[in-house]
Amino acid sequence: MERRLKSPPSKLAKLEPAIAAVLPGGLPRDVARFYAKSDGLKLSWNGEEAVLVGLAEMFGGLKKGSFREHRVVKKADVDELEWADLPFYEQFFNEHGDYYDKKSIDQLNLRMRLKLLASVAGESNELAIDYFADEPTIYLVHRADAAYPLKGLGFADFVAWFSKFGTWRWYFAFLDKKAEASLNIDLRAELERAFEDVPAEEWAPLLARLPKKKAPGPVRPQVQAAASEQPVVRPSFPPLKQPPVVLEEEYPRRVAFSPDGQRLAVWGANYELFVYDVGRRARLWKQKHAAAMDLSPDGQTIAVLERSRESEPADRLVLRSSVTGKPLQREPWRPGRTLTALACVGGRVVVADAADTLHVLDLATQRASKTVPRVKNVRRLGAAGDRLLAHVQAYDAGSMMLTGPSAVKLFDLETGAVVTSWTGASAFAATADGALVALGSLGKRTLVRIVELESGRVLHELQGGAIHPDETPDAGFHLAFSPDGARLVVSERVYDPASKTVTSTVSLHDAKQGALRERVDLGRDPERPRITIDAEGLALSVDGVLCVAADAYGLRLWQV
Repeated sequence: MERRLKSPPSKLAKLEPAIAAVLPGGLPRDVARFYAKSDGLKLSWNGEEAVLVGLAEMFGGLKKGSFREHRVVKKADVDELEWADLPFYEQFFNEHGDYYDKKSIDQLNLRMRLKLLASVAGESNELAIDYFADEPTIYLVHRADAAYPLKGLGFADFVAWFSKFGTWRWYFAFLDKKAEASLNIDLRAELERAFEDVPAEEWAPLLARLPKKKAPGPVRPQVQAAASEQPVVRPSFPPLKQPPVVLEEEYPRRVAFSPDGQRLAVWGANYELFVYDVGRRARLWKQKHAAAMDLSPDGQTIAVLERSRESEPADRLVLRSSVTGKPLQREPWRPGRTLTALACVGGRVVVADAADTLHVLDLATQRASKTVPRVKNVRRLGAAGDRLLAHVQAYDAGSMMLTGPSAVKLFDLETGAVVTSWTGASAFAATADGALVALGSLGKRTLVRIVELESGRVLHELQGGAIHPDETPDAGFHLAFSPDGARLVVSERVYDPASKTVTSTVSLHDAKQGALRERVDLGRDPERPRITIDAEGLALSVDGVLCVAADAYGLRLWQV
């Protein structure tokens, strides 16, 4: 790993007048000392090149107006900003962000003050410096949306570490716990992973800055958070034929009730997870960077697939208390690089990865108990008692559609074997005891079969509505049982060939009799009547609360 450093000729004398117009006191002493010798720095190391920018680029380049005085932006100014004219527009600013309160405006003004030091190759991260603070401070700017101070890192030390490692994440050692929580990463683990092939003595001082992790020791039983001391408020919502209560959440797509019906876990398309107190209709906690979730059978643990950064796939499983959101394990579980789906099955969590493997984690011991290889094209996982259900079907990234044959498979987790497979099924739900499974199939019309798992007998067939010939067939098609298995909820988009209109409906069936009890139209966008309000997820609580996750139209709740 030979290092090669290049030091371009200094341009400080030439640019001092322009800099003085921006910084009346001039550059800080240690910064001026460095740039008096060299106009930046170029490091070639380990096959990569990193650049500590020259003075012109630091202040926005040589174009007219780049060396400009800093001005404070107020809330009233945000709508008038010419974002594309700002220096470092692409690196530091997200014009689509929400700038509505003092905290967000302060963050915007911080990024307005920053001057560029280096861009991190292959990542949407920049290293920048604030000359306008009482003490010049170096920041990590993440995704043009947030800036995190590098605590205790002066400019001279910055140059020293840059000269050794360029932009190789050494700066993680100077981030604090607040940044670690916001970025949703383990700073020490990320540092160790980045430098695993570098001699330890070269980066030992960096590692020493981060708290040591406790040794795992013997596995302890999970300690669940105490339930809220507030009295339980039983939920009350309108009946199905009346307008629902709507909770205005952004893009909810998956929902699950705790067994007692008191909490509702919600995952949204913006990769946020939150848990509601159903009776109070109040949010208990929120988690960012969540790619998928499921509740354990006792409702105490919520299993979450999480990702390190936006635009990256999930790479870890985190077990959290459903009451507080706090992690219940010392370290996240990383069974594979790209994790795609999960389900809580009995006392286990099953995770599917992009390498066609199922990984099984024992909840009590928090240890891997089994892997099941060669399970291809997993779209969704779910529980049928202590056995696993999986919907498998290929996905075409170009057309963004499911293609080829579809099937739902039942796995025995003790052996990893497929117990049975239902060809053509694309949606499923199972009762909590695993006695019944509902299987949804798509043709010219939707069809739901209720199957007794022990015997394999089809108990009932529920004929649904027609499917629009030009639409994605599985859009809005979802199934959910009540906790006692007595009722089945079906959502679908129904096409009327005569009027050539589509209606999105939710139907409530008696699962024992196979009889339709109620059906409701989910309605249409009030401003765009041609657009239906579709279900993206369903859940039915022990109290008879039906929750429909309606994406852009929030959470819609009834009492059934």
